Amino acid sequence: MTNIKYRVWDIGLPRTGTTTFCEAVKLLGYSKVKHNPKYEHLQDLEAASDTGCVLYYKYLDFKFPNSKFVLALRDLDSWLASAEFIYTKYPATDKDIAILRRMHIYESVTFDRAKFIEAYHRYHADVRRYFKDRPNDLLEMNIVDGEGWEKLCPFLELPIPTEAFPHRNKRTDTYPEPRASTSLNTDPAIALSK
Repeated sequence: MTNIKYRVWDIGLPRTGTTTFCEAVKLLGYSKVKHNPKYEHLQDLEAASDTGCVLYYKYLDFKFPNSKFVLALRDLDSWLASAEFIYTKYPATDKDIAILRRMHIYESVTFDRAKFIEAYHRYHADVRRYFKDRPNDLLEMNIVDGEGWEKLCPFLELPIPTEAFPHRNKRTDTYPEPRASTSLNTDPAIALSK
């Protein structure tokens, strides 16, 4: 972490620009970056995003003091449409790790609109409660709606790069067809993020 002052974790829910976040921090000079990391990978990373950070952000805060946290946000209706698309395409009802992760966050393995709405509000309220006395450690930004360098760089105390802020994994991107399960420990949605 030569020019980088802080580890940074995007703790926004999946489908809030988490792939874009990883690409952005790589452009800022972060080299050990992972989208949707497994728990055992966290100790070696400088930055990460998605479910692996949503589940473990309090652990990351304790383990790596002085880390910075980004809560990527997305309008509820837009997020629900994206979540319905991905969780319907990749139901993962026979994959133990995916079941564990989804039940922890949403209390449902497959898309359930009412439960996802509850999870959205519950999760954001808990993150805000957790960081309420530490406003300098949490940045809320809406990557999907176009917020980028102007918010992220000052928060990380890094100069704004000349490259445009990336935009990855758009809904218009091609998604592979789900594969037959070969292991209870794999989830096609996780495999997409590697």
